Amino acid sequence: MIRINLSPTVKRKPQSTRAITAVQMVVPSTNVSKGSIYAVLMLVGWVGVGVGAWVLQSGVVEDTERLKAKASVLVEDTRAINEKIDEEDLQARFNRYEELTAAAEALQQKRRTPVYVYHELTNVLTTGRMPDIDEAEQRKRVALDPQARLALDWDANAVWLTSMQQDGDNLLQITGSARDPDDLSEFVKRLRASARFARVSHPEFALEEVTPPTTSGAPKPLRPGEALHNHYTFELNAQVRYWD
Repeated sequence: MIRINLSPTVKRKPQSTRAITAVQMVVPSTNVSKGSIYAVLMLVGWVGVGVGAWVLQSGVVEDTERLKAKASVLVEDTRAINEKIDEEDLQARFNRYEELTAAAEALQQKRRTPVYVYHELTNVLTTGRMPDIDEAEQRKRVALDPQARLALDWDANAVWLTSMQQDGDNLLQITGSARDPDDLSEFVKRLRASARFARVSHPEFALEEVTPPTTSGAPKPLRPGEALHNHYTFELNAQVRYWD
């Protein structure tokens, strides 16, 4: 037997699976458009930003006013101090200080006597004597240059001085004569070996030729700086390490 269902069947519509947005969750039954809601939210955000900026700006303005007030106080204090300063009196005191400093330096130079330096030169230019030698420095000097060794049997009469001038605080300009370059070299080595001299320059020297007298009889007495034979004149600078 075949059954036939003559009653019409009703087809069910599939349920909608459309996703619910955040706006619909907040306002599920509103008829306002999404664009309007977004515009309102943006407006509220900009208002919040404006309020925050205004608060920050107010704080900056207050800080600026406080700094201006402090600056004004400092300016007034500076002006008051400048009014109390007497520039002419300060300049006069500074000039007086310079005068006293120059006088003290001049007095110190007058108190400084070259007696000990002259005594050292006497030892250098005396046969059988030696200068005040720093043994450690002399050993170093000889190790670097064997020619710096001093000759113990040197005849110091072969060198004589004609003038000595002080140039500056610690510099001596020495001029003189030597019998030959070897004697001049020994004189310079002894000056450099002396503990009283810090630096001795290389001497500038030249041959001085002397014409022997043609007249008979007793020779004329020599004046300072004169010699009977050819010799070498020299100039050098010696820096004094200490005077006393």
